Amino acid sequence: MSAERFVTKEIAHIEVFGRHVRKIVARMVNVSSTGAFFEMSQTDYVPKEGDMVCVTVHLSSLKKSRVVHAQVVWNRGLGFGIQFMGKDEIVSKMISNKISA
Repeated sequence: MSAERFVTKEIAHIEVFGRHVRKIVARMVNVSSTGAFFEMSQTDYVPKEGDMVCVTVHLSSLKKSRVVHAQVVWNRGLGFGIQFMGKDEIVSKMISNKISA
């Protein structure tokens, strides 16, 4: 069973851990309790499946920002989907990926 998705147009800044790219600006197209979908108009780097990211979403209607950690689960063209993860989960995955490499 998939989580209910909500349509949005909020702007986000995305940092890709372990990649030497500047923060990516994207539009969050939809969001659920488990993840979100983003689209970019242009970029030097499209996050790839498996990338660990830190996303800062600017909630214009609330005049607040929220920071979440996630893993990219798919990408297509200039769009990509993420699955939310706890900060500790991200660190554990990054360490295990480094050890197995």
